[in-house]
Amino acid sequence: MKTVLVTGGHGLVGSAIRSLQEQYEDLNFVFSGHQEHDLTCEADVKRLFEETKPNYVIHTAARVGGIGRNLSTPAQQYYANILMNAFVIHYAQLNDVEKLLAFSSVCAFPAGSTNIHEDILHDGEPYPAHYSYAYSKRMVDVQIKAYKQQYGVNFCSVIPGNIFGENDNFNLEDGHVVPSLVHKCYKAKQEGKPLQVWGDGTPYREFLYSKDVARACIALLNREGELPQRVIVSGQKETQIKDLVKLVCDAFDYHKVEWLTDKPNGQLRRPTNKSIFLETLPEFNYTDLTTAMENTVEWFEENYPNVRL
Repeated sequence: MKTVLVTGGHGLVGSAIRSLQEQYEDLNFVFSGHQEHDLTCEADVKRLFEETKPNYVIHTAARVGGIGRNLSTPAQQYYANILMNAFVIHYAQLNDVEKLLAFSSVCAFPAGSTNIHEDILHDGEPYPAHYSYAYSKRMVDVQIKAYKQQYGVNFCSVIPGNIFGENDNFNLEDGHVVPSLVHKCYKAKQEGKPLQVWGDGTPYREFLYSKDVARACIALLNREGELPQRVIVSGQKETQIKDLVKLVCDAFDYHKVEWLTDKPNGQLRRPTNKSIFLETLPEFNYTDLTTAMENTVEWFEENYPNVRL
């Protein structure tokens, strides 16, 4: 039986993996959160690997947030993420980990990219609003390439799109687009006020259910042979923000919406090329976006106010 260490064990993807672990009887999952180990502290990371002795690592831990947090705390976004990633990848190599999946971010790609493919990751600067966070995530790929070259490790940078699902961070100021919309719509419905949404709804994004990410990660670990150095794991198709808002409103059965057109939209499109993912896992099946949203909203309503904020 292989031991799988999951960092960020109480976060969005970590919780999704935890919810599915009983389906994988040949894997022993060990979950670590910031309450147990501070991954920005080298001594804690060293202790974590000594305690768990993992065969595989899924490194999901990060200091994350939406455009608001990336703009308001750029130094913390860079510092925390660069340390976590550097220590975890380094100690995975020191402890002879067989396979490691380290999470990057689609916002690490160059700004204005019209067809996001793994090969263009370093071909220009990222979108200014995500600058420091994006570079800290881009360095995951640089470190893995260096460690492959020097040590021959079988490590992979997983580049996810916009993930959402149960146990997300539903912070109204710093959360990503889906959890923020879910929380705002819940409050708007409770108060009988319009759901206020930044921008005009024209941008497109690819949204991915957290349990799909979890299944994809485990499938990559279970796959024989060499992992790709980097792989985009993103939503099946682009969804326009106005259609996403409708999915949220439909799930709540509440349709009062006010568009704040004086607020920024962000990039118009960030489409990804998923050819490496589809070649690596050709039989992967996505969860329908409507079902995923209904599951997320149902979980939120059942657990509010005891949700991550």
